[in-house]
Amino acid sequence: MSSEKLSLLDSIEPTDSRTQEDKKETELTDFGYSRKYKNVRISVKEGALGKEQVDVIVNSTSDKLELRHGRGSKALLDAAGAGLQTECKQKYPTGIQKGDVAVTDAGNLRCKFIFHGSLKRYGSPDAEKIHMAFISKCLKGLDSKKLSSIAFPGLTTGLHKFPKKVAAKNTCCALAQYIDANPNTRVKEVRFVIHAEDKETYEAFCDAIKVWDLNPNLGIERKEICRFKMNQISVTIKVDKIEEERVDMIVNSVNKSLDLDKGSLCKAIITAAGSKVAEECRRDHLSGVSEGNVVVTSAGNLKCEKLCHACVPPHEQKSNDVSVKVLQKIVIKCLEKADKKQLTSVALPALGTRYNNYPPRVSAAGVLKGIDQFSKSHTRSSVKIVVIVLYGGNQHEEILKAFVDEAAPYQGACSGPERGTQEFCRQQYQIELHPPEYWTEYTSDKSVKSWKADCDDDSFKLLDVDSTTYKAVEKLVQSTWQSKKLGHGRDAKGLSGLNYTSIKVLKVQRLENIDLYENYCHFCSSLFNKAGVIGVFDKLSSISQGSKDIFTTDCLEEDSVLKKELYPEINEHFLFHGTKPETYKKILSQGLDFRMAKEYGMFGQGVYLAESSTKADQYTDPRTTRNKGEKRMFLARTCLGKIHLAKEKKEKLQRPPCFQTGCESDSCEHSERQRCDSVVGEGEWLFREFVTYHHYQTYPEYLITYDRV
Repeated sequence: MSSEKLSLLDSIEPTDSRTQEDKKETELTDFGYSRKYKNVRISVKEGALGKEQVDVIVNSTSDKLELRHGRGSKALLDAAGAGLQTECKQKYPTGIQKGDVAVTDAGNLRCKFIFHGSLKRYGSPDAEKIHMAFISKCLKGLDSKKLSSIAFPGLTTGLHKFPKKVAAKNTCCALAQYIDANPNTRVKEVRFVIHAEDKETYEAFCDAIKVWDLNPNLGIERKEICRFKMNQISVTIKVDKIEEERVDMIVNSVNKSLDLDKGSLCKAIITAAGSKVAEECRRDHLSGVSEGNVVVTSAGNLKCEKLCHACVPPHEQKSNDVSVKVLQKIVIKCLEKADKKQLTSVALPALGTRYNNYPPRVSAAGVLKGIDQFSKSHTRSSVKIVVIVLYGGNQHEEILKAFVDEAAPYQGACSGPERGTQEFCRQQYQIELHPPEYWTEYTSDKSVKSWKADCDDDSFKLLDVDSTTYKAVEKLVQSTWQSKKLGHGRDAKGLSGLNYTSIKVLKVQRLENIDLYENYCHFCSSLFNKAGVIGVFDKLSSISQGSKDIFTTDCLEEDSVLKKELYPEINEHFLFHGTKPETYKKILSQGLDFRMAKEYGMFGQGVYLAESSTKADQYTDPRTTRNKGEKRMFLARTCLGKIHLAKEKKEKLQRPPCFQTGCESDSCEHSERQRCDSVVGEGEWLFREFVTYHHYQTYPEYLITYDRV
């Protein structure tokens, strides 16, 4: 059979989940194996995607729409012609968001359109959901163009590292969900075209179409449970996969012989780390490791510097107290190893609960007591962060409950409501205010009120940030820089003559202004109260189908220091604000005060912020005297609350509009709870506008000094 023919697969008995109607719709045709689900023919074949004759071909590529990124995308570009890349750059100069669909003509291909998309790597937050949503968006796009046939590649089975079976099963689920939800769909044919050399993916899709199990595999539900302090150590308990943690050291549970194939936790870690770690163990630790002790190795492919292998002895059935002390000592030894190597962050599993059958409460007590004792006896340790990672799933609910209960004495909020809920917002409204845990002058061990009572001089400090924060801010500046928009627009007048294409960050400083921060927190607190009453606020991309997430937040990695203590429940984000030389010192002491604005903007008199450093750069010097000297912009912590999305100018706005149906006035009699909290302008403009109208709605946390180059 040629590589272009559909696979002639043996028929199998349908599973119990398939209806009698579904059985009738499954058949072998002269062209090979395929399935008909309702009125849609679904098939899998080997071959070259670019040779398909359908209405739409789907392409998986990078979010920058660099079509030579990935073997499949490059092959399509070669077949379609160079004009395809040119069209992508013209239509989507800044690229696309993960999961969005970019539509182009087909060039030399035998289809009418190409739908381009960029997906997330397996293990990233919401990767599986974004994968399924993208398939649905492609089918919706096909329907909107009144077309009927579409061809997909494997999508996530290559660079995105999805397990083949997970990708295939979730794809079938996404198809079925769309067809079920759209009974009048024009879609008639869906093909999956797999490269002839990729036998594993091909077989996975064949199996998925035959079995037709419509329960998607969305992995574990990743979530942070609680966060609290043990002296100088910040402790987080979360549900996640420990092998994917971005920390300095991950702790692994092993047996005496250091056989890394034993135990589900150990297998997961070593699979992600790669074979070199096992080879190192065999080479450098021939005698293994004795019970109760630990050894440290390199981390292979993991996102950490070191692996600490801890040998947990069998559970002492007669005395839980003995087992708690054993685990406590092991945890201390692990943290001492990290301290000796000057590491800052450590990830711990629920030691003993899998391979060694320790009761969950014993594990929780041992791990937490070990961290607590270490924090008290090693007050100058380099270890500042400990993450306890519990694997998800129904069978692990008892473990989760045990850790939450054992952690409750360290902070009552541990057993509180889940993030993203109204209950969580109501709780946040009531808590006492503390400075962020990463502040170094006004530290988080004292409340804001206590610090203010103790201050007898100016209550703000401008401090150089550490290297980690510097790199995070610098990366955000560069990630949001849009060189193709440089010099364009009214506010960019005079910039095009400077002949620069980028900016170079020279210095990043953190503002610790206890007065401004207190006022900002009070405003955030009022929004937590509002969200607790009317519901958690919609994020920007949920307000309008065409709206994208906020660029600055979307560019941040999940473990970025800039995401610490941000609250998406009230739409808190970091945004840029360009400032002139004569203004930035006032902002350091007084904050961003819209009353000092010299002119009204497109949405009235407010504080205007930007999601792009290119946009902020436009406001750092006068339009008539542009120059390449040192410039400054702020990266401001901003609480947008309930967002009003404006598609056209509203220059006379005095405050955000009311959101009551039929009102949308900024001067009505409705209460503050019925009014939006910010305005985002999203129309035919080059950049989106972010506008706040309250003096304390932003906190100018980072001052960035830079050069134009």
